[in-house]
Amino acid sequence: MTRGNHLVLGMVLGPPAALLILGLCMAVWRWLKLRRRPVVDSEEVLLGAVSQSLQERGRLAASLGELRTVHERLLDALPFGILWVDQRQNLAAVNAAARDLLGVKAGVVGLEAAFVLEAFPWLLEGLERAPGPPYRCEGGGRRWQLRRIEAPHIVGALLQFEDITALEAEERRLQLRDRFAELGEMTAGVAHQLKNGLAVLKGHGQLLDRAGHRDAAQAVLGETDSLERLVQRFLQWAKPLEPQCVDLRLEEVASQAAQEVHRRPAFFDRILTVEGAGRALADPMLLHQALVNLLENACHATPPGKRVQVSVRDRLVEIQDDGPGLSPEALSRMLRPFESGRPDGTGLGLPLALKWLNAQGADLSFFPRPGGGTRVVVRL
Repeated sequence: MTRGNHLVLGMVLGPPAALLILGLCMAVWRWLKLRRRPVVDSEEVLLGAVSQSLQERGRLAASLGELRTVHERLLDALPFGILWVDQRQNLAAVNAAARDLLGVKAGVVGLEAAFVLEAFPWLLEGLERAPGPPYRCEGGGRRWQLRRIEAPHIVGALLQFEDITALEAEERRLQLRDRFAELGEMTAGVAHQLKNGLAVLKGHGQLLDRAGHRDAAQAVLGETDSLERLVQRFLQWAKPLEPQCVDLRLEEVASQAAQEVHRRPAFFDRILTVEGAGRALADPMLLHQALVNLLENACHATPPGKRVQVSVRDRLVEIQDDGPGLSPEALSRMLRPFESGRPDGTGLGLPLALKWLNAQGADLSFFPRPGGGTRVVVRL
């Protein structure tokens, strides 16, 4: 048993064991005291014994109450949830952290565990597991870390649990930042080399134009411009970010991004609307650029005449399109740099949006819509 197990087990079982020992000691002390007394009137002895017993019970009850209070305070001080289910399968203890995480009251102590935890099947499963190291699971739309604590069989089952949804999200953000940094270094070198070569090609195209070879010059210059835009995207990807987060009105940022997309070919014959209002701490430029990329991608996915809708709430922007939707495999591919779902795409639209959002601590999630299409959620 680990040191942590000993600590929790001691907090749970120590006070009840102390109460039992205290009660036994007082009973033995009372018996020895009665044996030493001289023989007196039996009625007087009986009344005296009853009186003293009542006084001792009062003192014992007060001690028990104090120990119970200390026991509960120790459990409530723990930063994670603790469930204690006794041998009769009733809840023997639920500390403050557990009550907050589950949304239950202290009155559930003493009730049947299966009844109280019916809405939390992942906890019932954890109570059935063998004691061992912590493990992670999903339940109720959240991520949890659970550990069945080793304890004597007579005690019942002890389960430690905590909500690690935010912790896992931060771990993913850190992993992405490391990955972006590595790819950025590689991309920067390639982009600078291409930029130098494109400058030479563009110069030769201009010379051809001056020499009267207009058609050939336009072909060279057109391809050069396309490659320069691609290189610019590469440099955007490689650029290190230092977000400056301020309090923003999200509907204003979303409306400005929608106005920019209105001027792009992807918007042609689509309906793009912004509704709702909300605030968040974010970098205005990075958030604007991310929303432009996401909206342009949604317009590309939506057939002409269909709608792309943006909904805004506090710390949240949601984009819904009427396209065919994305399979998990296609989404995983499109979030990788330089992987595009369109023949004319650079494969950097979604990865750049993910990078810009990740840099300011935001999460980007994709969900299929029941009637078709994709729902994109930006949570700041």
